[in-house]
Amino acid sequence: MPPYTAATMPSDSNVGRLISRIRHALMLAVDERLAPLGLTAAQWSVVVYLAEDIASTPAELAGLLNYDRGAMTRLIDRLEAKGFVTREPNRKDRRSVTLSLTNAGRKAYPAIRPLIVDVLNELLQGFNAAEVAQLESLLLRMLKNVP
Repeated sequence: MPPYTAATMPSDSNVGRLISRIRHALMLAVDERLAPLGLTAAQWSVVVYLAEDIASTPAELAGLLNYDRGAMTRLIDRLEAKGFVTREPNRKDRRSVTLSLTNAGRKAYPAIRPLIVDVLNELLQGFNAAEVAQLESLLLRMLKNVP
């Protein structure tokens, strides 16, 4: 039997609403912490993915971050204007570009992870290690159900 029905699903404490509220709080806190670096919550993942060689093209980033290509282009435009990334022609595909971090992007990268860790630890205050592991496990199980 499913956990919710239309008649029994609570309006403010269902899993979807709670995840949405937590994501909103997380993004606000990350925006606040990254502001001194000149980055936003939306932008930090791009810097990290480029620094860690997880992605190198706008299309790869859009797929990883679940952005449409237009939104990703605008986000990269802002990072480029701030001096964190550069675009170079892609040697393998002339229709695409390869993204690289600038010196400013490489300098910002080591400062990002500790700031994100601080935000997560604040949101997880009062949780012990086993509870955090259980929460991660449950969220991963939910992700497996995503089509």
